[in-house]
Amino acid sequence: MNKSIEFITYYDLDKENKHGFSSKDIPANERTLMVKEQIIPGAFGYSDMYIRHMKLRYKNHDYPIISMTDYELDAAKKLEILAGAVKFLGESEV
Repeated sequence: MNKSIEFITYYDLDKENKHGFSSKDIPANERTLMVKEQIIPGAFGYSDMYIRHMKLRYKNHDYPIISMTDYELDAAKKLEILAGAVKFLGESEV
C-alpha cells in the first residue's frame, strides 16, 4: 500500500518576499522526516525564522500545517493561518 503525507506550508517571510500557502503530497516511508519546531537564527541580514506546527481537520482529512515566519505566532495569527488554510483548500478543490 502506497502511503503519502499531504501537508500545507504557510510562508510569511519579508526578506524572501514569500507570503501565502502551498501544498505538497510526498511519499511516506521510513526516510520521511518533518522539520521540527524551532527558531533558526538569522544571519547575513536575514531575520530569525520561526518554524511552527499546527493541525487542521478539513473534510475528514487531517492536514499538518508548517508555518515559516520571521516572527513568533500569537493565538490570533494561528487562527488567521487556520482560516486561510481552509480557504486555500476550498479554492484548490475547484
